[in-house]
Amino acid sequence: MRLEGDSLVPLYQQVIDDIRLGIDDGRYQVGQKIPSESELSEIYSVSRITIRRAIEELSTSGYLTKKQGKGTYVNPPKIRKKVLQTSPVQSFTSMCEAAGRVPGARLIERERGLPRSCEAKLLGIDESTEVMAIRRVRTADGIPVNYETVILPLAEFSYLLEEDLNDASLTETMSRHGAHLPGRVMDTNMELIRADSELAELLEVSLGEPLFDEKGVFADAEGNPLYLGHGRIVASMFSYSLW
Repeated sequence: MRLEGDSLVPLYQQVIDDIRLGIDDGRYQVGQKIPSESELSEIYSVSRITIRRAIEELSTSGYLTKKQGKGTYVNPPKIRKKVLQTSPVQSFTSMCEAAGRVPGARLIERERGLPRSCEAKLLGIDESTEVMAIRRVRTADGIPVNYETVILPLAEFSYLLEEDLNDASLTETMSRHGAHLPGRVMDTNMELIRADSELAELLEVSLGEPLFDEKGVFADAEGNPLYLGHGRIVASMFSYSLW
């Protein structure tokens, strides 16, 4: 394949785009070793420096993994998450399954107490109303990808104190108990942060790893708040779409 030398798009970015297209259309399969830098240099008729930059970018963004002395391999597909959540709300389990990944969860802690004033306001409850916080590490194919905190009014969701929430879907658990299910996500906020020592240990990533810090109010179909969600998500494992 010949790249467009007179294009406004840099050559290394054209290489990135074509390799990503190859991953998406099945030219490169998950777990497959891609051609070497010298082979890619011949395929695209560009320097190895250009190829090296493209491979580094694709590795940093989670599409490829470089194995010392072995080559560069295609990673499993990223988990795709919608920015604008419409009914029904995408659960972590459904997102994983859509990507062909096996969802999992490891319970870190479960505690009860009083909400902060901002939490009470978002939930539409009094500050004297007891809530429960559930903290879990969510996994895809056993790999930690999200440190999740969910805050719920205790009276409505007290059964979650006794449920086994390891490798369990919170949405499916709620459904079994006949609870209202989230129909939309309101008041969402997302920013890019870097993993501190605690998050790096929980998510098994390097200190300073880029994470999406995502917060939202999960409401039922009528817009009544159900619970608050806060995720610290490994950025390289996810891709976001508007719809």
